[in-house]
Amino acid sequence: MTVRQFKIHTDLDSESDEVIDVTNGLIRFYEPSNLGMSVSNNIWQSDGIGVKGYSETNQPSISFKLITLANTRSDNYALIRDFIQKIISFEFVTLEYTTDIFTVYADVAISEQTKTEGYGRNGQFEETIAFDCITKWYTYEKLEFGSVSNGSVVEGLSKIYSGTDMGYHYSSKPEYTYFGETNVDRLNRGEFTSNTFGITAKLIPTLSTGVDNGGSFGISFANQDFNEYTAIVFTMSKTPNYIQLNTDVNDEYYLADFDGSGTGVNVFTSLDFQRYRSRLFQKGAVSLINCDSVEINIKRKVDFI
Repeated sequence: MTVRQFKIHTDLDSESDEVIDVTNGLIRFYEPSNLGMSVSNNIWQSDGIGVKGYSETNQPSISFKLITLANTRSDNYALIRDFIQKIISFEFVTLEYTTDIFTVYADVAISEQTKTEGYGRNGQFEETIAFDCITKWYTYEKLEFGSVSNGSVVEGLSKIYSGTDMGYHYSSKPEYTYFGETNVDRLNRGEFTSNTFGITAKLIPTLSTGVDNGGSFGISFANQDFNEYTAIVFTMSKTPNYIQLNTDVNDEYYLADFDGSGTGVNVFTSLDFQRYRSRLFQKGAVSLINCDSVEINIKRKVDFI
């Protein structure tokens, strides 16, 4: 059985994310408290007879015991000092919690760090650290898919479905193709689950083969009735190399790279706000709009673990 693992992410949604192992490293968290939840119930009573109103789920602060395991007093002091200074330099960090049966995440902000004196021959610190919860808990799942287009028939090698004589043509080296699909774009989609409250995505727009006059690029979200309820679409005069976005209100951005430098330009004003109607995503499907591929990280809420 694997011992539960805790890690701190300095910026989970970013490629520059730094992961700090606080289970096996020189700073270790143990004896966590308040990993669960609390519920506030509104109840009206008269003469012992009650009526239940609405309920509100609350996520209490999380606290841990913290110990430093460096070899000297000065190293232990520097260890806890540098760790806390790094944590407080961010608006919030993300706590990763892993067991044998799940991995979940919580966006948290440090609320307390006790400080006593180092003890023992090595001057270790044994303290308490606490975090206020911003969003607790959620899963972080990856979805990747690309566009599908009609193929071409290679004489003598392709296996195709003939719309004229309702027959198959075989070869010793069959190649399967969507040649002949009248609505091949219906295959350019991925499935979305419920309870999704935020996503990050990297889109690769389809490059123009002629003069680049830009266009509209993005992703569309349809519910289970196949109706679009929101879409993240950018209208641009030039086709970017890629578009990166984050819909989380605590870390929202919409960036595009046009010159290959990797430096994103803010393209928030290029959004089609008439179609971007919701940040809460329903169960259904997501499809590409003039893009070759997309990588999506999906944040799905979990109230209790």
